[in-house]
Amino acid sequence: MLPTDPDTDLVRRCLGGEHDAFHELTVRYYRPVGAFLLKRVQRPDVVEDLAQETFLEAYRSLKEGRRPENFSSWLFGIAVNCCGKWLRRKRPALFDPADPPDLPAVPPSTEAEEREEQQHRLAALENGLAGLSPATRTLLEMKHRHGKTCEQIAAELRQPVGTVKSQLSRAYKALRQRLTPAGGETP
Repeated sequence: MLPTDPDTDLVRRCLGGEHDAFHELTVRYYRPVGAFLLKRVQRPDVVEDLAQETFLEAYRSLKEGRRPENFSSWLFGIAVNCCGKWLRRKRPALFDPADPPDLPAVPPSTEAEEREEQQHRLAALENGLAGLSPATRTLLEMKHRHGKTCEQIAAELRQPVGTVKSQLSRAYKALRQRLTPAGGETP
């Protein structure tokens, strides 16, 4: 009689619904899978996530009734797939904190520049509003300066709420068109 593989018995018990059996497999293979993943990705901060993803996928597969012939080979195959998915992901280019880039990504602006930009935008908004009809300006003023809801505006103007919403929508569209420069970018 040939000795049975202890993994085979644990897999059989997992398939029978014993959660402790999968826990035993996890304890047995967690460190080897983690070491394998670390060798592949060279990022200790990512290994824990990939190892958990590997064991979660293995658990789901066993729960669905998939019976691997050789558990360790099957588990490491899952780890290879999880690792491959991670390596194919697009990630932003990072810099080493010990060696930051020479120039900041966004040039620092002074308070005066920010204030000037804000004044420029407010002036553009005022010019855009000046080109709208008095009724439209009143509607926008009620909504944004006085903080009234569409229902409150409708009651005050004795109009249906849907009409007020339509008028506001058209007002926003007209204002957007007035504020959009010829290049198409909003300020």
